[in-house]
Amino acid sequence: MTTPEPMRRDELLEMASLDALGMLEADEAAFFSRSFLEAPRMVQDEIRALQASIASDLQLVSDEEPPAFLRNKVIGAVLEEIDQASHGLAPIATIGALRNVRVTNSQTDHSFESTNPLNVEQHLQVERRAIRSRSMNRTLMAWRAATVGLAASLLATFMWVSVIANEALKVTQLAQSTETRNELGTYLGTTWTQFVSATCKVRTLNPSTTGGNVSASIWINEKSGESFLVAHELQSNSDYTVRLKASNGTVITLGKVTGSGKVTGAKFAMADVTKLQFETIELIDNNGKIILATI
Repeated sequence: MTTPEPMRRDELLEMASLDALGMLEADEAAFFSRSFLEAPRMVQDEIRALQASIASDLQLVSDEEPPAFLRNKVIGAVLEEIDQASHGLAPIATIGALRNVRVTNSQTDHSFESTNPLNVEQHLQVERRAIRSRSMNRTLMAWRAATVGLAASLLATFMWVSVIANEALKVTQLAQSTETRNELGTYLGTTWTQFVSATCKVRTLNPSTTGGNVSASIWINEKSGESFLVAHELQSNSDYTVRLKASNGTVITLGKVTGSGKVTGAKFAMADVTKLQFETIELIDNNGKIILATI
């Protein structure tokens, strides 16, 4: 099969007007395009000028207003073509209720003629809702990410502040404990100073009745089992008994102490360290009344 010779100048000019009006068949249009490309530059410029004058001639344009449904018909045809082209590109699985609704609506639309204006409008509404939903989902995802990041930073800040507060509390307690020990040394003497030089556990004794100024603490040497009572505001020259009351009802007397006003101290001999740490310790007066007790 031989390829026909390209058109001459006069033939190109004759076919140019038909090409500008879209009146050429597919094979004629292809032959015209090939001949146009092979024509000299001056001939191409002449053909372009001729076609431009034809395209700009308003007398060739009809005054007839196209029907309103034609726009929807064209859009429907385009949408149908897009759906058919993208049908093979659909994902294997879809996620979310909105996606399912879109698929259902799309399938429903295909069950009717695409040229129906109502179906086209419904399809457009579905697409608009999908676009708005995607935009909203992206916004929500951004806000969720920001919220998670803010919560994580707040949690880290809270933990850091908590650690700093605990360390500051420990330093304060250590300073107060050192100051208290030094101050008590002026009242209790070297016996107290030597006793607290070892590691001790402290238990607090609270008043059994409200409104009293009496308080006490007992320092326990976990290694030796010895203990040291430090009491405040006990009545001077009054005798008191310190006893250990076990959970099974057994009562063990640790020792006796005589009140000396502002600060009273007494060292007691070895006892069961476990009971000293966990059982109830009481301070009673001569009448057997419980003045102080651990909680």
